[in-house]
Amino acid sequence: MKDSVIRTLALAALVVLPTLTVVAVADDVRSFEQTVLPFFETHCFDCHDQNTQEGDFRLDNLQLDFHAIHTAERWDEVIGRINSGEMPPPDQSRPSAAEIEQVVDWIGRKIKEGEHSRMSQRSSVAFYRLSREEYSHSIFDLLGVHYDTAAPGRMTADPEWKGFERIGSLLSLSPSHVEKYLVAAREILDIAYPQTLANSRTWKKDAIDIDWPNRGRRVVFQEQGIEDQVRTLIWPGHRMSYVEPAHGGYVMPPGIYRAKLRLSGLPSKEGRPPHVAIYCQQLDRMIFEQDVIAPELQPVTLEFETYLEGKITMSVTNEVPGPSNSGRAGRPSGQHVFTTLDHPLSRAPWQRKMTDEDGNALYPFLIFDSIEWEGPIVDETSLAKQTRFLPPDERAIDDVRESLSRFASLAWRRPAKPDEIDRYLSVVNSELQAGTSPRDAFKMGMLGILASQNFYYLREGVPGQHRETLTSWELASRLSHFLWSSMPDAELIAAAEQGSLHEPATLKSQLRRMLADPKIDRFCDSFPRQWLQLAKVGMFPPDEKLYPDYDPWLEKSMVLESTLFFAEVFRRNLSIREFLHSDWTMVNPRLATHYELPPPGDAGFQRVMLNKQSHRGGLLTQASVLSLTSDGTRHRPVHRGIWVSEVIFGRTPNPPPANIDAIEPNPVDQPRATIRMKLAAHTVHAQCAACHRKIDPLGFAFDNYDAVGRWRTEEFVQHGQGKHPTVDASGELPNGQTFDGPDQFKQLLLNHSNQFALAFVEKLATYALRRPMTIDDREAIHAIVIASQKEGFRLQNILEHFVLSDLFLKR
Repeated sequence: MKDSVIRTLALAALVVLPTLTVVAVADDVRSFEQTVLPFFETHCFDCHDQNTQEGDFRLDNLQLDFHAIHTAERWDEVIGRINSGEMPPPDQSRPSAAEIEQVVDWIGRKIKEGEHSRMSQRSSVAFYRLSREEYSHSIFDLLGVHYDTAAPGRMTADPEWKGFERIGSLLSLSPSHVEKYLVAAREILDIAYPQTLANSRTWKKDAIDIDWPNRGRRVVFQEQGIEDQVRTLIWPGHRMSYVEPAHGGYVMPPGIYRAKLRLSGLPSKEGRPPHVAIYCQQLDRMIFEQDVIAPELQPVTLEFETYLEGKITMSVTNEVPGPSNSGRAGRPSGQHVFTTLDHPLSRAPWQRKMTDEDGNALYPFLIFDSIEWEGPIVDETSLAKQTRFLPPDERAIDDVRESLSRFASLAWRRPAKPDEIDRYLSVVNSELQAGTSPRDAFKMGMLGILASQNFYYLREGVPGQHRETLTSWELASRLSHFLWSSMPDAELIAAAEQGSLHEPATLKSQLRRMLADPKIDRFCDSFPRQWLQLAKVGMFPPDEKLYPDYDPWLEKSMVLESTLFFAEVFRRNLSIREFLHSDWTMVNPRLATHYELPPPGDAGFQRVMLNKQSHRGGLLTQASVLSLTSDGTRHRPVHRGIWVSEVIFGRTPNPPPANIDAIEPNPVDQPRATIRMKLAAHTVHAQCAACHRKIDPLGFAFDNYDAVGRWRTEEFVQHGQGKHPTVDASGELPNGQTFDGPDQFKQLLLNHSNQFALAFVEKLATYALRRPMTIDDREAIHAIVIASQKEGFRLQNILEHFVLSDLFLKR
């Protein structure tokens, strides 16, 4: 066995290595035979050779080519399993501390020796295509144009890797992308520089306008003297049209429109508030929605802004479950028209009741008064962004060249070279010779600059030059796209031009300025959404029969709780330990109902304090995380365990073996059994037990939460006989630590904050550097964590240590 293993390892190494390294490999084989092989033979090969391969992990065929990153990472995994006590298993003979130290030291040294070779294998230049989100933000910051890349027919969704949508190796470029970039550039420039400027207009629609049975009765209401008293009652689930600014055939000039919506909102007796939602058919999404809490006679005015263009149709809905007011039993009809709840003409005696004897609303009602639109809004800031690029004299070639150069330098995030500008200047000249107007000819030059790969690709490095450090321009771009998902601003560009951005004092000053800028809201939304994989929320819509209270607003509120929770930790510069457990969270009335918390006083999201009975606190017990790891009908402990392993511990478990049967529904003639009981059947198989032993406890900790994140003490089992079984949320971690329930589990996590900090910094680096981290980044990540630990792992401090680190400053 010994000779066979040595020959296999040596041969595998020699096959892949150049001749000059053969001697080094021979030395590695000899040292391996003396140091590591005896350890493997005694403690490892019984479970991890060609015959057993427990956990789909073999040691007998590991190569000694530490210059290859995939090999080095496999050896690094061996170190991790030995150091954690996971290998050898607790029921096997244990090696001494000296034996472990000797083996781990040998593997660690070999990994380190191969680092320079692995680093030199990186390409001399790296290209990173802008994500949809970054493209949209860059266009706005450059030209003041709101361009919705996610609108139907525009740009396709970005591929993701473990939640991240900006991984460079995945954001490839196809011919369809090039075509869409060209179309987008034309649309954007036409919006920024229209043939004629649109005048801002104001439209107002009252309750009579949107209520089609009453639209023809305005004269009657005028004669009755009640025209200004008519209001429209919107029952739960009912949709009403005609809330767009003008009729559907009117072409809205592109721009930002401001809306003022006046209405009342009456919660039901149970406390559920009504929810106003305005849907735009052309955009295929809600452009505004909010819970509404306002007494009948004290309506509120809600303001919002949205981008509109072209022919627009909209509808307004009370997006809560309940009886629609369709039909004679609901909406006022005949001689009746709604004015107030107690007015005799508002309802017929035989129609469905709206209130109880004490005047409390039986359902969450909206009472609509009016919607007023204004636009397109003349935004002086956006106008200044656009006019700054226009040449003083559009017929003077020197002015045109200077303007094109200025535009290209900002759009490309680096100084444009004269020969590059010459190409676009020739386009302008060709258009002028063809009789095109000077303004349109100049736009053609701008079009070429926007449709160039220099705009939609971030580039780091120069072909043929192997350098480790970023230039000032590359650093400015990396920093702005990390924090703002967009191009550098004027101050950052000035620092790059002066060459001072690499100086720690300058970099720290710029960082703190950027963290205080309103554009940091983009980071506070984008990073947690990708880090926590929140795009998966709602991927498996919950079964309506099992979860009748689940609705789209609850789903959106779940995601908003997590992103706003992250933003609150950032804004107050709290410790990232708050992500593991906290005595507060962010809720709106919808989530408060879902969590069975006291209703907040306002309709929006608020920071609320939690008590122990709420069973909440931190990210792990938020409904977003608990639902994204479920399948719509039941919770999935294994998937919850995998999520915790990846997000909290930074470890991705091995994929399951092939041909493993899924967990079947409970038979109707058998006693009801929890999913945990059924999972026990998987762990009796050796090929499953190794992984389930590590993953399952991480998911069992949250068995008290159902598929949509509600607390429970019994697990509802749809089929079977007998009582619903009691939840068992206890478990034992691979290191022997035990817990009983989510609170104790979160306390164990708090006791190992360093491990979470390592995983958090790794995810932060993946987002910022647009690539997965490797073992060659491990040392830098550790250094950031150690520096941050002294300051209590405060979020903004972690960001500062990261940006000032070699990991961020080098390619």
